[in-house]
Amino acid sequence: MKMKPLVLAAALALSAASVYAEDVAFDVPLVGPSPVGTYTAGFDVQHLVAGAFEDTLTFTPSVDGYIKGSLVTTGALDSNNIDFTSGSINGIAFDFSPTGTNEVGFTPIAFAAGPIVLKLFGIAGPDLAPGTSIAASYGGTLNISAVPEPETYAMMLAGLGLIGFMARRRKKADAEGPAQLAAC
Repeated sequence: MKMKPLVLAAALALSAASVYAEDVAFDVPLVGPSPVGTYTAGFDVQHLVAGAFEDTLTFTPSVDGYIKGSLVTTGALDSNNIDFTSGSINGIAFDFSPTGTNEVGFTPIAFAAGPIVLKLFGIAGPDLAPGTSIAASYGGTLNISAVPEPETYAMMLAGLGLIGFMARRRKKADAEGPAQLAAC
């Protein structure tokens, strides 16, 4: 009969060790396009429970373009510290500074096709027992330089062709104009 409480205690201990911080998933609105066709977004995420987390942020509307992302967290206390373990935007990996009080991460400038999705893995309150109440956060930015669609290039080339045709026609008409006047 003493084996039953021991097995129960072991099961509780294992389940407590697998407690994770709350995972976050939400949409982040992009601001734009600007007059030059760029989009931007700023975001922040709070974690209130210590443990490992997996956050997913989807940026809307869905656009294609060259992206550059950044992340930052600062935490001088165990209860507000976050350690990033890995992260990517559409498979483009972040380069992170070493873990510690201040951590930053940046992506290289790279092309990404929409929808743009940030996946971030980390540990909130890494020096505390999983499940402990904390108040930790991180923030970041995303900038996208949109790439015109092929139809846009086709319209631009057609417009340039029309302008060239009109300029040639005008030049030809100007050249014929003095010759016709001289014949009169």
